[in-house]
Amino acid sequence: MLKTRLWTGLFLGSSLIASVFLLGTAGLAGVLGAFMLVAAFEWSRLAGLTQRRALGAVILLACLAGISLSVPLTAILGAALAWWLWAMIEVFIFPDRRGLVWRHAWAQMVGGALVLVPAWRGLVALKAETPGDPWLLVGVFVMVWSADTVAYFVGRGFGRHKLAPLVSPGKSVEGALGGLAAAGAVGALGALGLGVWAPVGLAFGVVTAAFSVVGDLLESKAKRLAGVKDSGWVFPGHGGVLDRIDALTAAVPVFVLGVRWMGVG
Repeated sequence: MLKTRLWTGLFLGSSLIASVFLLGTAGLAGVLGAFMLVAAFEWSRLAGLTQRRALGAVILLACLAGISLSVPLTAILGAALAWWLWAMIEVFIFPDRRGLVWRHAWAQMVGGALVLVPAWRGLVALKAETPGDPWLLVGVFVMVWSADTVAYFVGRGFGRHKLAPLVSPGKSVEGALGGLAAAGAVGALGALGLGVWAPVGLAFGVVTAAFSVVGDLLESKAKRLAGVKDSGWVFPGHGGVLDRIDALTAAVPVFVLGVRWMGVG
């Protein structure tokens, strides 16, 4: 399973990085949009919608994504940030309960839109604003993937204290701290390359990775409430699309807001 997971992750990561460099803004938006729509279908199924209604939710989300292109990016990212701050409460204060989001189907659908649309919009904006220099876009992927990978192996080797046992029993405090450290290192190195003070980049990486953990845990809670192990079966060793992008959905809005605040890009 680990070997399959590694090879699948390597293939997906290299394909996505290649798309970032080889495709224009519209092309990359289309590729990322396809991932978003599959993830939307998976989220809808986790919410308990029938297949027919889930497809309707996907169409609605596609329309919302299109509308989002005419809305100021800061407003979209601000709404996403507010959502992810609430998500922290959902996974840490109501770990084994439905909280406010899972009590109502409409709230789950609003939550799904806030999970997926701002992340897609933020990635498209990074590509559009720096079409000839995609390294910021690559940076957010590397930061989150580094945090996820290091957290996995540190947790396996040294994990003793459960991070959120009622949501995701396999995740440990030690693994999370290892992931935060890895993202901080990536942030510091990236800051040096961009002429930003390294401690700022380190802190930025840690905060971005912290939100990525919340994204991972929120999807874990959704799966636990739905009584399933994976959101889908698209990728061998990884489950569904939502399983693969859950950390990015929370990290991207924070990352984009951060680089704008720092005046990078």
